[in-house]
Parts: sequence; structure tokens; C-alpha cells
Amino acid sequence: MGGILSSLNTSYTGLQAHQAMVDVTGNNISNASDEFYSRQRVIAKPEKPIPMGDKNIGRGVDVESIQRIHNEFVFSRYSKAAQEHQFYDTEFANLREASAYFPDVDGVGIYNDMEQYFNAWKDLSKNAGDAAQKQVLAENTEILTNNIKDTREKLTTLQRKASEELESTVKEVNALGSQIAKINQRLKEMEDAKTLKQANELRDRRDQLEFHLREIVGGNVFKNNIKTNSINDKKVADFDDGYVLNIANGFNIVDGVNFHPLALEKQNNAQHLNRVYFRGYDFKNVDITDKLNEGKIGALINLYNTGYDGTKVGKLQNYINLLDSFAKGFIEATNAIYAQGASHQIEGKKVDFENDEALKDTNYNIKNGSFDLIAYNTNGEQIAKKTININNITTMKDIIKAINANTDDNHDNNASNDFDDYFRAYFDNDAKKFSIQAKEPSKGYYVSIKDNGTNFTGALGLNAFFEGKDAQTIRLNTKYKKDPTYIRPWLAPINGNFDIANMMQQLQYEKVDFYDNKLNINQMKLSEFYQYLNTQLATDTQKTQQTLDTKKSVLEAIKKEHLAISQVSIDEEMVNLIKFQSGYAANAKVITAIDRMIDTLLGIKQ
Repeated sequence: MGGILSSLNTSYTGLQAHQAMVDVTGNNISNASDEFYSRQRVIAKPEKPIPMGDKNIGRGVDVESIQRIHNEFVFSRYSKAAQEHQFYDTEFANLREASAYFPDVDGVGIYNDMEQYFNAWKDLSKNAGDAAQKQVLAENTEILTNNIKDTREKLTTLQRKASEELESTVKEVNALGSQIAKINQRLKEMEDAKTLKQANELRDRRDQLEFHLREIVGGNVFKNNIKTNSINDKKVADFDDGYVLNIANGFNIVDGVNFHPLALEKQNNAQHLNRVYFRGYDFKNVDITDKLNEGKIGALINLYNTGYDGTKVGKLQNYINLLDSFAKGFIEATNAIYAQGASHQIEGKKVDFENDEALKDTNYNIKNGSFDLIAYNTNGEQIAKKTININNITTMKDIIKAINANTDDNHDNNASNDFDDYFRAYFDNDAKKFSIQAKEPSKGYYVSIKDNGTNFTGALGLNAFFEGKDAQTIRLNTKYKKDPTYIRPWLAPINGNFDIANMMQQLQYEKVDFYDNKLNINQMKLSEFYQYLNTQLATDTQKTQQTLDTKKSVLEAIKKEHLAISQVSIDEEMVNLIKFQSGYAANAKVITAIDRMIDTLLGIKQ
């Protein structure tokens, strides 16, 4: 039954409700500067009325719950936009640094050093016996090769830095994922969907951790039974009872209250760069490196991954491979020309194949065709010439046998003046070096080898001008570094011959084989291939920057949409504060009036 005490309770509930509203509003104002704080609202409804005769009398207001204004679907798009922005921001920062290693300005960079190198050969061709000019050539060669090596080292250093950055980033992922799993446990303990009891601050904290985790590693979040509440706000979609954070297209790093950490390993690949592993319920590690393609981690892997053991090749590794191909093509083409210069013997670099392996089946870019062996006397006159053919089944044993064969090379029916009478070829499976030695060194005979398209001389580094096999190892032959006067600018060992110097400077206009894998060979000029490398890096950097600008605009737009829903508006909260304060004061006046009514009743009784 209703009565004066019921009226007092009605106003008391109004007093409590408006007190809660003032408290929540004050809490909103206090956290207004926190991006991940979702503004909260008191959800109130009338108490169940009591019947009085044929009427129902209200009993005040009931505070049903305190809910945060949050839209899970908008927040998910916001997180996705942030992870895409982070991916391209990380990639662009590294590509911009890599671009600085290939300056395209006058007087600076590999391209300029290459021009100076060829100009030195040109100057040497004008005076083949000038020791000072040979010194200049050696110095320019050192500058060029050192610049190539330094550029490659800078790229590999950038690779290692990206790998090291991944280490600290994965540690952060594990810390964030572990905290999210713990929050999920606390949410299960503190919340009750039936009574609409919500742990709003915990949910805000989880959103913040989830946002940063997805920025770092990407992935998707799946929640069960997301509920909406249009009474509170038409944009609200919140309160779930299941949580899964999935990364790398199928690996649940957070599964409810369970967390599965990521592990790193860098000892199982050639460059010792980090690989990422997922540790499941069975405590076995699964390599997910190539599947991580989102967020900061995805960008780092997309940059530094080496392609080891069939894995994907990162952008930095691609530039390193191109620079290696450039150096390899430059080395082999130069050595092929330089091997034609007559010397007292021919010696190649150590190879990794046996004498009975078909040359076409090795890793060396040796083609079908022929090369000529030419013997000279001390006056520079040609005294013998032998042609050696290479086909699909030719082995080193076949080549040695053909060189040493007693054949009538001069076609004069004289068995004592052929190439095999002056020189002998050697190759064994222990030393694995091809060489041609004079039978009688004291007579001072010269030998040269002219390649006719087989690349035998360049691939095997015969009488090499350049040592090494790629951008990491390219260098001037130690012999010429110590004493540049040994450099041979001639084809035949006679005064006034500078054919090798002419051929060397002409190389800059010739097409050269560039390859990382001999099954995929590109024929381009040296300058063209270098510009191709430079252009690819510049294009990748520009495209990444353009994409980054687009992703930044998308992120800002979705952030505004998210903040429009969840962010605290100080103006709105101040209006609410005045409204709730007035409601509190009005209910207090009602209680004061009822108090006087009670005093009147007590006075009548007395």
C-alpha cells in the first residue's frame, strides 16, 4: 500500500539516481583527455508501480546499469585502419632510408664512380705504358668497388636493424596479448549479462591494448553475441561474451582467457635474421613468418626477409640481390675482356664443381659456344691458336683433354708448333682451379684466352681484373692493388698495343648478363641495369608514400567517426551536469516537503 513513507522512498530513489548521474558525468569529465575512454551513461527506468485501488502509483526510478557509449563495429574499422597505416608508415621509413644510399646527384654515388672508372680506362688507352695513369685507374677502381660494397653493407645493416626491431616488437605483442587474456578472465568474474552489470573501465583498457596490438601485428578480433542498446544510444554496439584475437590468417594468439605467445629464432638461417613462431596448446612452435603481413611486424618482415629456404623475399633483400647481380655481371664481363690480355700463364678462381660435371649443369653461367687460346712469342707475335667448343654435356675434363690434345692448330702439318707444345692446362678435384701453365717458362711465351660467347673466362675468373663474386666481395685484384703497374692494357704484349683498355671503356656501351639465377638472365648495359635498380627503389618508395598518405586520410576519417561516438564532449557533459544537479535538488526539495508533512502528522497525533 502506498503512503507517505512510499512517497519518501520515491524521492529517495530519484535522489540516488541523480547522484549516480552526477558521479558518472564527473567521471566522464575527468577522463575527457583519454582517447580510449568511452563516455558512460546511466541507464534508468521507472520502478515497478504499486496498485492503489484502480490506479497504479509510481515508486520512483531504478538505476538499471551504467553503460559505455561504444560501437564495436566502428572501433574494429578504426583498428584495421590503424594497422594498415602502421604497416605503410614502417615500410616508408625504411625505404626512404634505403633510397638515401643511392644518391642521384652529380659527383656522388655509384653511377658517378662508374663513369670515373671508365674514363680512367679511356685515359690509359691514350698512353698504355703510363704508370701514373695505371695508378689513377687502380684508385678509381678501388673507389667504385668500395662504394658498391659500402652500399650493400648499408642495406644489410638496415636489414639487421629491422630484424632487431622485430625482436622488441614481438616482446610487446606478447605483453599486450597476455594482458588482454587476463582482462578477459576478470571480465568473466565481474560482469553479468542478465543484470547488465558491466566492467566499463576494463573494456576500455582491453580496447586500448587490442588497438595497439593490432597496430603491431594485425589480425582480426571475433566476439560472440554483441549487443546493441538503442535506448541508450542508437550507435551503441557492445557487450560480448566471447573473445578471440586471430593473427596470420588462422592462429589465435588470444583465445578467451588463454594466451599463446610468439617466439623468435634466428640461428636456423644463413643471415641470422629473425623468424617468428606461434606456440600452440601442444607447446610446439609453428613458423608463421611468411603469413604475417599486417601491422608493423608485417612491414618489417616484408622488408628484411631473405627468401631463405623458399620463404618470401623482402624488399631490402630484393635490392641487395639486384646489387649483387649488378656486381656479378660487372665482374664477369670485365674479367672476360681482361682475360684476353696476354700473360705468361692463366689461372682461375676456386670453383665448386667436379671435373666430370657438365658445365651447363653447374651454378656458373657458362653457355654453349667456343673460346680461343692464343700463344704469343716474346715479340708479341701469334705462334699458335686453339679453339675449344662447349656444348650441353661438356665437362672440365673434356676441356682439359681438348686443350692438351696434340692437334695441328696451325694447319701446317707441323706437330711441334701447336698450342699444346707451348702450354698445358690443369684442373683437379682437390684444388678445383683451372690453370694454363707454360711448358718451358724460361722461354717467356705469352698466352691469352678470347671468349666467343661462352662466358667461360668471366664465370671462372681467369686472370681476373676483379676478384669476388658479388657486391659484398667485389674488389680489385690484390696483385694490382699492391702494384698497379702490373695492369695489362694490351691484347698482345707489344709496345703501343692498348686494345684491352679500348675494350674496357667500350664495355659501358655493351650489353652484359645480369642474373641472380642463371635460369633468369637479363641482358642490359651496366648503366641501364644500375638505373633499373635505382628506379625500382625510388618507385617502391614513392608508391609506399602515396599509399601511406591515403591510409592516413582513411585513418583520420574513421578516427573522427569513432571519437564522435565514444569521446567525451565537455560541453555536453556540462549541460548534463546542470540538468542532473537540478534533478537532484528537485528531489531533495520533495524530501524536504515530505519531511514537513511527517512533522505535521506527528503534531496532529500529539
